Amino acid sequence: MTWERLAVATISPSIGQLRPIGVARGTYTEITEIVAPSSARAGAWVDVTIKVKNIWTAELGVRTYGIYDSEEMFIDFEDWIPAGSTREYGGAFRMPDRDVTIHAYTYYLTEEGYRSDDEAEKRVSLAAPPEVYAGTIIGIELEHDGVQEGLPVYNIPQGQTYRAHVWGRNDMATTQRLGIHWLVYDPDGEVVEDYEDWSLLSYRQGADHHFKSESRHNLDKVGTYTINIALSMNPADPEIVDDYYG
Repeated sequence: MTWERLAVATISPSIGQLRPIGVARGTYTEITEIVAPSSARAGAWVDVTIKVKNIWTAELGVRTYGIYDSEEMFIDFEDWIPAGSTREYGGAFRMPDRDVTIHAYTYYLTEEGYRSDDEAEKRVSLAAPPEVYAGTIIGIELEHDGVQEGLPVYNIPQGQTYRAHVWGRNDMATTQRLGIHWLVYDPDGEVVEDYEDWSLLSYRQGADHHFKSESRHNLDKVGTYTINIALSMNPADPEIVDDYYG
């Protein structure tokens, strides 16, 4: 058969004409696999490949359809498949805000047009949206000269030593570990302290963790010292959830 003959013989069934899922294998064709992710986020493109094998003893004109939830056709291919061969047909659709079922159908060409043959389906679940990390720096204090007070701190005598204290809170519904990184600069912009740490435990929503300098540091220059602080979550791939500059 030529492509001209195929075009003349084509009868394109509508979605409503496609029969229900349930046939394990067609007489002339077999849908061997529907390649698609098991889940996808709403709005994401879902790439789908339908693999079709000619299980007849001669070359066949085959039409392949891919539809999700019987509402949108996203794959529609006509092809000649040699006996025993497998062909792949691809397409994509945007994931709606719900679970969907991909339906695949094959039709073989006869003198009267296309006839329904094989059917298959695959479920694609709606994936949960990415977790949004949330936390807050709820306290910053400086320990010096026998006292501990919140920032900003003024009139510290030259030559005193300090230790920084920072509290970070988990604002998420899930338990999380908290991480901190701060840099203290002297009046000349030189780094006095570079401190970084993660809590060993995970904290429930509303709970906080207390971080403090490992040792005391000198305030031996006249002028203003500054501190930059970043509170993070997710140690495997840290994400800053709050910061402070002052």
